[in-house]
Amino acid sequence: MKLAPECRTCLLTKVRSQSELVTNDEEVLAKVTSECTDVYDRYLENDPRATVAAGEVHRTCYALIGSDDPYTEMKLQDNAAAAQVAAAVRPNLHTLHDYMTAAIIGNTIDYGVTGHEISTDLVAFFEKMLAKGLALDDSEEFFKLADRVVYFTDNCGEVIFDKLFSEELRKNGSHVTIVVKEKPMLNDVTVQEAADIRLEDAADVVLHGGGGAQLGSHPPYFPPEVKDAVDHATLIISKGLANYESLTEYEVRPPVAYLMMVKCDAVGRDIGAKKGDMIAVLKRQ
Repeated sequence: MKLAPECRTCLLTKVRSQSELVTNDEEVLAKVTSECTDVYDRYLENDPRATVAAGEVHRTCYALIGSDDPYTEMKLQDNAAAAQVAAAVRPNLHTLHDYMTAAIIGNTIDYGVTGHEISTDLVAFFEKMLAKGLALDDSEEFFKLADRVVYFTDNCGEVIFDKLFSEELRKNGSHVTIVVKEKPMLNDVTVQEAADIRLEDAADVVLHGGGGAQLGSHPPYFPPEVKDAVDHATLIISKGLANYESLTEYEVRPPVAYLMMVKCDAVGRDIGAKKGDMIAVLKRQ
């Protein structure tokens, strides 16, 4: 997916707010805004792929504020809060579809989109959204393809529900490879957080996607073991906006199930849904 007109304001607002997690030095904050704007404009002209441009903007921001993980504490808090919510709502989850829906609802725990609000009462929110259901739902088709799954994760917090969904996939006979980030990017799950929550207990194998601090998932950076898993997969499960924005820029052989809550109009226009919709959409190359 390419940069949309509204991406500029969203991204530059986000780098300012994430910088404020680390510093209140107005000189530093002004420099972040200036240099990140220059980076954005350069990519808009030369390489307008959304996650490639945004990834470089975020890496520039991190370098200027002197932090390679401004979301460290937030990620710990989100995983802890999500674990409590999961314990509360799990009695309401009975089918593979229920666990998938919970994983999609978990995608709301996202600080990477300007204007996207996160509920202060996640248990009530989960119960409401479980009752609401999905706006677009191809799961009946892609569950049939889930013999060998490569599961690209997104944010902390929601990964607690990804873990439950992955466990359920395996109970239904799937071989599941889970892929996390190699290094921190926003509040995405890295190797460290995967180890902290024992994500390996819910998968046949947990790998990182390579490339260091990348926004989304990018096949050119995949380590050999991830390339091999993708080559032999019958289904890719892609969680969240950044994975959608990145993977749609590449030719990927297995069918891809994109699971997310649509949090911005640009992605909604691209995939054919409205902001706020929960979707499970299958795309084949």
